Amino acid sequence: MTAFTAIDLLWLALLGGWVATDSTSFGQFMVSRPLVAATLAGWVVGAPISGAAIGIVLEAFQLNVLPVGAARYPEAGPAAVVAGAAYPLADGAPGAMLMVIAFALVWESVAGQTVHQLRHFNVRLAATSAIEDLGALERRHLGATAVDFLRGVALVLVGGLLLYGALVLLIPYWGLDEPLTDLLTGGILVALLASSFRLLGSRVPWFVVGLAGGVVFLLATS
Repeated sequence: MTAFTAIDLLWLALLGGWVATDSTSFGQFMVSRPLVAATLAGWVVGAPISGAAIGIVLEAFQLNVLPVGAARYPEAGPAAVVAGAAYPLADGAPGAMLMVIAFALVWESVAGQTVHQLRHFNVRLAATSAIEDLGALERRHLGATAVDFLRGVALVLVGGLLLYGALVLLIPYWGLDEPLTDLLTGGILVALLASSFRLLGSRVPWFVVGLAGGVVFLLATS
């Protein structure tokens, strides 16, 4: 396996902060969608196609998540950055995709817990004292946004190092050959992704058309 460089970690950390704030605090430009975040992370490490491959899977899982109001939900953006950056470093080792996706889904739940804690922090920040002018209100808003950015940075750096360490430690002991690994990975992913289709309803044909177009694009550019 190849390793992250210091420059890679710097850019991934900044991307993680951007993705975290994009979800709610600033912009909402949809950069935090798993497909976009993972592809950008793969591009940072020089393998955007591999990043996009992971992003497509994580995006399908995210279709079940409805971030409405104060509901608790897994946060996919930072986890997608971690997965999209780490998967290309495995150099196509058997079992790497399965490990990366499993870690990303767990890390989404961890990130979701940090969102919950951030909400409590924002309440305390807003209630610290009376807001006497618009300048004070703006400073508190910017402070909350900065904390959200740092949260994304921490999630990507910690998650990236944990996932990279797990791949280094576990892949040499993966006991299944490549064809069996591919079959196992494909079977599990198809079973899990099928649960997402129930939310699409009559839009399933358009989803299939879009998915086919994405596959053709990936094959044409690989």
